[in-house]
Amino acid sequence: MDTRPTAPFREEHADLLEHLDHLRATARDLPRLPEPEREDAVATALRFLREVLLPHARAEEEVLYPEWARLVGYRDAVVPMVHDHEAIVARIELLAATPTDDVETTQELLYGLYALIRVHFDKEEDIQLPVFDRQPPEAVAAIIERMGHEHAGAGHSH
Repeated sequence: MDTRPTAPFREEHADLLEHLDHLRATARDLPRLPEPEREDAVATALRFLREVLLPHARAEEEVLYPEWARLVGYRDAVVPMVHDHEAIVARIELLAATPTDDVETTQELLYGLYALIRVHFDKEEDIQLPVFDRQPPEAVAAIIERMGHEHAGAGHSH
């Protein structure tokens, strides 16, 4: 059992990564799917990205990142992480605008989103969360609770 103060956040990442693996599987299977199934698969991916992943990202930007910047003593430390979010949003918008019969572009976007989000999560877990793990557990719990409130009702909770 993970006893680090950030364990709930890490568990949420693990749940999100399971869904993220579906993006990669969808990209792989896309060329073999008939058009209606391809449309459903892309719609499912977009629903996850818009209704689960993006609210998580917004909560990070509103709660986690400012706290992390305060702890490391450098306000602009969060700029690369926010830039990742902007790149993810741009690719989600491209995916939504791409016709499902453009299989190559759709695959490219799904694989790209998978890789970008995966690396982003790794940066959070390897660079940001260890800073929180050195803080009092009750302070971290309060931050995680605030994050939950920031995207409660978005179809996903902590």
